[in-house]
Amino acid sequence: MGRAHGHGSRSRGHRPRGPGAAPSSLARRVRARQNRSVEPARGRPEKSALASFLRARRAALRPEDVELPAEPGRRVAGLRREEVARLAGISVEYYRRLEQGSGHQMSVQVCRSLARALRLDGAGVAYLQRLALPGADASYEVHRGEAPPPDLVEMITLWDHTAAYIIDRNQDILVLNALMRAVAPGYMEVGNNLGLMQFEAPPEVRALSSWQEGARTTVARLRYYGDPDDPRWQEIVGLLLDDDDFRAMWDRHEAYPMTSGRAPNHFAGHGWVDLRWQVLEAHPGLYTLICYGAPGSVGERALTELRTAFREARPEQPQTGHQTPTEGSRLARHRRSARRTEDDGHGRSTAADGDPGVYSEGHDGVG
Repeated sequence: MGRAHGHGSRSRGHRPRGPGAAPSSLARRVRARQNRSVEPARGRPEKSALASFLRARRAALRPEDVELPAEPGRRVAGLRREEVARLAGISVEYYRRLEQGSGHQMSVQVCRSLARALRLDGAGVAYLQRLALPGADASYEVHRGEAPPPDLVEMITLWDHTAAYIIDRNQDILVLNALMRAVAPGYMEVGNNLGLMQFEAPPEVRALSSWQEGARTTVARLRYYGDPDDPRWQEIVGLLLDDDDFRAMWDRHEAYPMTSGRAPNHFAGHGWVDLRWQVLEAHPGLYTLICYGAPGSVGERALTELRTAFREARPEQPQTGHQTPTEGSRLARHRRSARRTEDDGHGRSTAADGDPGVYSEGHDGVG
C-alpha cells in the first residue's frame, strides 16, 4: 500500500537485481547525476549529499521557526548560513565549507548541534548521522536480497479479510495476498516497484491531495531507506529522475520512514476513493503493508464489497512469483474488466482499455 503510487505496467520489467550484480550503464549515468541520485557510499561520508541536505534543510526554515526576529523586506529564502552557524555554535567559515562539500568529517557533537539548529526530527537526525558519520547509526543496516521468512508469508496468506503485501527497502513488491491483488489488479504484482508505479499516475490522479501526499512520502522513503551502492536503487532513482514532479520532490531532500498514510484507489461503482495503509516492520529490511478503509468511509464500503466478492471466489494462495493463477487472480481480472466497461451515465466508459490502474501513495494507489 503505499501512498500515492501509480500501479502502472511499465515497472513490471524492472525486477529486483541480485546484490552482486555489476553496475549497469544506467547505474553509471545515475551516479554521474551527482547528488540527485547519489547518496553516501558505505563506510565514508558523501560530501555532496551532505552539503545538499544541509542547504535544503536551511532553505526550508524561516526565522520564526528558530525564534529569530522576522526582518521587514528580508530577501533570503530560508535561514542565512550565519544564522545556522550561530544556532549550532560553530564558525560561519566551517559551516560554509560543509555546505560546499569541502569540510572535514564532523564530530558527533557538531552533528547533534546542527540537528538542533536545523530543527530536525528523529528521522532527520538519523539521516544526517548516516550522511555525516558513516557507521554511527547502529540501527541502520543494509539487508539486500533477503527472502521474506516463511512464517511471515504464511501469515499474510491466511489474511483473507485484510489486503496486505511485503516490500523491500527499494519498494519492490516481494509477496502479496490475493485480496491485495484484487484491490489493484494487474499492477500489484511481484516484481513491480511502488515508486515507479507512483509516478506513472496520470494528471487527474496527480491532482488529488492524497496522491501528492503519497508521492512525497515515496520520495522521502527512497532517500531514507536507500542504499547508494545497490544497483537496483540506482536504477529506480535514475528512471524516476525523468519525471518533473519527482525531481522537484527529490531536490527537497526530505528523508523519513514509512509508517502510515492514505492512497487513492479506483473501485467500480465508487470511482477514486482513499484507502488507509499502515506499515509493520516484522523483519529487518522488509516491510508489511496493510490496506484498509477508514470507518464509515466510502473506501470502507468499497473494500467491504470487494472482500465479499473475494471470499466468494475462494482464493487459495498469495502471489510469490512461482505460483499458478488463483481464484483471487481470476477475480482481479474480472474486476479489471468490469472497471473498463463501467459506464459513467453518458454512454462513455470510465476507464479505457489502457487504464493505468490503481494509484496509491506512497508509496501512493495502494500504498
